Amino acid sequence: MFLIARFLKDLKMLHYNLNFKDNFKDNFKNGLSFLEVLLSVLLSSVIVLTLVTNLYNSSKALAKIQGKDEIISESSFMMLRVEQEIRQSGYKNMLLASDNIADPGIVINKNSIFFNLDLANIPNENYPEGDGNYERVGYYVSNGFLMRYVNGNTEPMNAPDVYVSGLVALRGRVECGNFIEDSSGDIIKILIDIDLPEKTHFEKYIKLRNI
Repeated sequence: MFLIARFLKDLKMLHYNLNFKDNFKDNFKNGLSFLEVLLSVLLSSVIVLTLVTNLYNSSKALAKIQGKDEIISESSFMMLRVEQEIRQSGYKNMLLASDNIADPGIVINKNSIFFNLDLANIPNENYPEGDGNYERVGYYVSNGFLMRYVNGNTEPMNAPDVYVSGLVALRGRVECGNFIEDSSGDIIKILIDIDLPEKTHFEKYIKLRNI
């Protein structure tokens, strides 16, 4: 009887030990699955963070490129306007000028240039090259703006988010490929500096039409 009882007790303990091992294996397997989930979440977070960072940096780079393109586009317009008007300075209908000499009347000061301009220089039947009447036109820099002056009236040439820091005008001539300052020369050298949103420098050589 004692042996039977001992046998049953040993059998019960063996059953308990087997269940414990199975439960330990199940718990171990469940632990690995949880670690895998944590690892997946961590890797996903790293990937998402990397993508967001790259997207942010790309957006900044794109905004910078677009800003520079806008500066170049706007500055090119300003420079084209200045170039066209200086090139036309002093020009009027040669039939109206008895000596066929037109004085551009260019005056260059610090950060400014002024000249005579026939703003009605539009071809028509009566005056193929304009009406021969001069306006006083000029460009100068004030408080970050390139200002255009016409007979006492002024208007800014650039947007408020573009800061023009300087305008330099030089008159001279070109010899052997070199620009030489000369108050009676036929070349005007224009330099425009922009500080914001990005430092940019523009330079243009303009041949006077009547000199």
